[in-house]
Amino acid sequence: MVIEQHALWGDDPTDEHPATFTAYLADPVPAREHAPRPAVVICGGGGFTNIAAHEQEPVAFAFLNQGYQAFVLDYVTSATGNVSFPNPEADLAKMVARVRANAQAWHVNPEKVAVVGFSAGGFICASLAAQWKTGPFAALTGERPDHIRPDAVVLGYPLLDMRVMRDERTRDPRIDLRVPKTGGKTGRDLLNDFISMVIGGEATDERMAEVCPTTHVSRDMPPTFVWGTSDDRTCPIIQVYDLVSALARAGVAHELHVFDRGGHGLSVANINTCADNAEEQAVVRPWIGLACSFLERCGL
Repeated sequence: MVIEQHALWGDDPTDEHPATFTAYLADPVPAREHAPRPAVVICGGGGFTNIAAHEQEPVAFAFLNQGYQAFVLDYVTSATGNVSFPNPEADLAKMVARVRANAQAWHVNPEKVAVVGFSAGGFICASLAAQWKTGPFAALTGERPDHIRPDAVVLGYPLLDMRVMRDERTRDPRIDLRVPKTGGKTGRDLLNDFISMVIGGEATDERMAEVCPTTHVSRDMPPTFVWGTSDDRTCPIIQVYDLVSALARAGVAHELHVFDRGGHGLSVANINTCADNAEEQAVVRPWIGLACSFLERCGL
């Protein structure tokens, strides 16, 4: 196996474009030396402030074992630059185009490039999948829309709608208590600050709807696999039902799996991601096989 690390937008990361990526490339099998592999571009979660390591390399190895070349994207976060929409999404669009441009060197089939996102990374992947044609990403990257279009998308416990997240997190009246060491701000103030940072504007219902991937679902969205848990308090599962309903109305091929327990952040649920939640991991572990079967049926 070959592991390569690169800056995404040029020879080196810059303040404007700090994104990087790691390529995990399987050595060609002699009997299939000239048979290119499908590829996945992986976006871990982390609340847009960082990227969770357990949703990066372990996911890459899981897909490598299923026959994919894997690319882990370190998109811009608040720790590295301007995380406001549409900057992380533009990073992903550039990455998809980069994989296609280097398909021969990286032994990839350029017509079989999927994106895989978890939590906040799910928001980024769903946004690109829904708006590759109509959104600002092609112009921002200087690429043709068809070059940035994912051929399929896999979403794990995704964040999809800031309005739902806000409503769920503000149910507790204690959200309006002042938080120590914040200059008198309440939990609600801090939540609105976070949302404004991510969406690139005031945290109004109109702006949140404007950047919500579900709002932009159309028949142009690629085949979509979604999984989550019914007890996820970080990214409430109701968001997923809204997305899948929109996919159904648009006639987009999709598959949904909601596990009855597991919470949030389980990644591929194997020994490399296990913490103290073995029971929950066992419940959701089938998702990787289900997703790969779906991708195969979609031609990837």
